[in-house]
Amino acid sequence: MNKLILIGNGFDLAHGLKTKYNDFILWYFNNALKNLAAKGEFSDQLFEISFSHGRLINFPSRATSITQFKEILEHKKDYLKIRFKCGLFKILFNETIELNWVDIESEYYSYLKDLYIKLENRSFKNFKNIEEHVKSLNNDFEFIKVKLQEYLNTVESSEKSQIPDIAEHFKNHFSTVPNPHTQIMFLNFNYTSTIEIYLKYLNHKQYTVNYIHGKLKDASNPIIFGYGDEIDSYYQKIENVNNKEYLKNFKSFGYSINSNYQNFSGFLDRDSFEVYIMGHSCGLSDRTMLNKIVEHKNCRIIKIFYYERSNTENDFIEKTQELSRHFSPDNKGRMRDIIEPLSNSLPLVKCKA
Repeated sequence: MNKLILIGNGFDLAHGLKTKYNDFILWYFNNALKNLAAKGEFSDQLFEISFSHGRLINFPSRATSITQFKEILEHKKDYLKIRFKCGLFKILFNETIELNWVDIESEYYSYLKDLYIKLENRSFKNFKNIEEHVKSLNNDFEFIKVKLQEYLNTVESSEKSQIPDIAEHFKNHFSTVPNPHTQIMFLNFNYTSTIEIYLKYLNHKQYTVNYIHGKLKDASNPIIFGYGDEIDSYYQKIENVNNKEYLKNFKSFGYSINSNYQNFSGFLDRDSFEVYIMGHSCGLSDRTMLNKIVEHKNCRIIKIFYYERSNTENDFIEKTQELSRHFSPDNKGRMRDIIEPLSNSLPLVKCKA
């Protein structure tokens, strides 16, 4: 069988790269703190922060975590003025402050869906008014996308060392295959190129690395950042609104820029294949693509390289629960047939504790 390997953000995290969205948000907050400490204010398209009673001496210019950033704001709240210029960023701000975690793509879609519901319920005075809100949301999302790329470029430049466990996975599962016609595709959902440090282990030459969501510093393959759940009950309603702004940040339209998606789709149609999941969360922001994979007639088996939190705890069950969302109701039986059980699965990286 052909082999399709899904490379997700957990793959980068295993290498110590700070590529979570809350890592990006903390970096952004720290830029604001640095400017605030040096100049007494910070302002851009998303929000502004300044001192309300004169400049404070020895004001912290950096936080090591979202929690510490929250503590700085709480401790100095009587001296600070904060104004949000972007409704989406206010949500992201509150989520990271309260939960230490945020999913930017999901929050974007929730915000867009809320605007649609207001339109449906005629909560706005006129259609033009909501058009302006959607356009403003997309402008702000584009600004966040630019900042995210700026941040990830600093991460991508970090030195990346191989992890022995992952190197062993490549040697044992992808290095040599019995049939010379077997095709291997690494479907990389990351914008980074961490996967490339393991390609030297592939003696079999029939492989490709598909940067399905784009690649940093590659003008021919720009990053695709948005939402990808066209199965959601509200998507069709949103698509029926006669306003292209509503669809601007759906991933499907970004796929038309180059042939990555066609190459992926052709791989699925070519022959039977098995799926290996390496660090992908299997979340809803990629639901349309994941549904296409797991319900394809050629998909024979799904193997999960799970995250091992400790010697007695892992996320294998959570992964299967996430995967279940990508199967239609009448295909749940097939889901149970093709997902390899935990007893036949391996951790992406063995816990050292």
